[in-house]
Amino acid sequence: MKKRNSRWKTGAAILLSVICLIFAGCSKPDEQEQIKESIKTVVELQMNAPDEKAIFQNYMSDRIEDSGTGFDQYHAYLEETYAPYFTESTFEQYILTNEFVIFHWAADRNGYQLKVNEVDVEQNEVTPTNYNFTVDLDYVNKDGEKTPIEVTGVAIMRDDKIAKMSYLGDKQLLRKLFDKGLD
Repeated sequence: MKKRNSRWKTGAAILLSVICLIFAGCSKPDEQEQIKESIKTVVELQMNAPDEKAIFQNYMSDRIEDSGTGFDQYHAYLEETYAPYFTESTFEQYILTNEFVIFHWAADRNGYQLKVNEVDVEQNEVTPTNYNFTVDLDYVNKDGEKTPIEVTGVAIMRDDKIAKMSYLGDKQLLRKLFDKGLD
């Protein structure tokens, strides 16, 4: 009788272990896909530029007494748009440094447009909290001429939120985008 009970317990333990492994294995890819989708969304929000909602000056009124309202509306836009994807400290830091809207500001100031065509995100094999991304986009100058460009970057994740995001790749290309455009 003890052998039968022992076998049953062993079998149940093995079955339970297999079920746990299956569930653990299934949830991991979903989590990875969600992280990749978050990064893609942020890249598209930042690099489809200019977006009128991302330009601070568009919230400002000519009347000084309305400036607080404009600032509150702009901050609410940033919080609604970006806060769900970033750690709290990174969100606050990026607001102070205008990281969220730098491409919008540069495109608006220099009269060009950026349109994201595709974002490819891959988890770094060496450092699993890092996700490398490549952005294929079109740069459209003032005359309407379209130039395809590629920008690379990395997002560092903490607790499934972005703790840091950097655009890398061709530094001269990025400098030109911020200075005067590619013209």
